Amino acid sequence: MSSEAREETTVLGLPVGDRVVLFAGIPVLGALIGLCLPWVAERAAGVRWLPGRGPLRVIASHEGPWTTAGLCGAGLLVGLCFGAYAAHVSLRVTLTDAMLRSVRAGRERCIARPEVDAVFLDGKQLVLLDRESRQLLSDRIEAPPKEVARAFTAHGYPWVKGDPYAGLYRRWVPETPDLPPAVNALLKARQVALEKKAEEETAELRAEVERLGYVVRDRSARQYWRPLVRS
Repeated sequence: MSSEAREETTVLGLPVGDRVVLFAGIPVLGALIGLCLPWVAERAAGVRWLPGRGPLRVIASHEGPWTTAGLCGAGLLVGLCFGAYAAHVSLRVTLTDAMLRSVRAGRERCIARPEVDAVFLDGKQLVLLDRESRQLLSDRIEAPPKEVARAFTAHGYPWVKGDPYAGLYRRWVPETPDLPPAVNALLKARQVALEKKAEEETAELRAEVERLGYVVRDRSARQYWRPLVRS
């Protein structure tokens, strides 16, 4: 994180320790697995009750320095690919006094500072609300909570300790009588998307619900709703 001057940017994302694990620890682990694979395959191939021993016999029959080097390299490459993917799907937030830029999985959003009325953490979820309590951003962030709070405060964003509207949320159940039929239908479709872990569809349906005057948040596979609060 860099915030030596108010005009400079601050970047929030994966902590240094996590990046070391992703780009050093996991690739090394993959290489070690590749190194040990012929030895493990040879012994596993001798276990009669173990199904699918054919591929194990093939691996065990190709012992030698070139095989070992190839498997180590493959394990290293798989580890690096996993680390790159994990970094790609992690939220990265760039802050200035004027705006916020968030990037995750190739999707980018820019939010001007005047649009933001409240910023807080809901567990690991970074949430930004506008003046009508709409969720401008709601996404998981891996940066330490104190670092997140310090960064937003330093750049003049309205940081609060928790959701100012937390007491208004109610759990959604099908055909909730206090909700319009259109909202119930959207939340029903969103419940299916949530259970399938279809993140893009879940986000799109959240936006549709907000256009009808309601905010939704998730707890595991459960949805909670509240009306917009216009200030």
